[in-house]
Amino acid sequence: MSFDLALERGDIKISADGSMKTVSGNAKLRQDIIKILLTELGSNKFHPKYGSYIGALQMGHYADAKLISLDLESSARKAIKNLMSLQRSQAGKQSLTPGELIVDILKVSVARDQVDPRLYNIFVSVLTKRLTEVRSNVTVRIA
Repeated sequence: MSFDLALERGDIKISADGSMKTVSGNAKLRQDIIKILLTELGSNKFHPKYGSYIGALQMGHYADAKLISLDLESSARKAIKNLMSLQRSQAGKQSLTPGELIVDILKVSVARDQVDPRLYNIFVSVLTKRLTEVRSNVTVRIA
């Protein structure tokens, strides 16, 4: 079984007794999806192929909203497929629970925010080896 430090809005979660909280299973997978989507591709010098272009997308003032949505969806799908590949590699060296292994991408959709048109909401749904559906969403601002 693997685990990770629990994060909340980018900060490590601390329990009442002062210890660091951890996540595993579906909660870890949900956190892994959010992390790979929000990490700019190439920004980790030790893992240059980890991440996505979602947070770094800059289209300018006259970009078509449909084009932006398609680009965000494509980037999200590529990042999730990369995460699946990383999981397969990790599973060969470490025991992973079925709840943290992605077997299929069920849905990736992008919707422009109704209040702030600079914001796009990206919704991801995956099927785990435990046959549970894990859903994650991130909101990014396009400059």
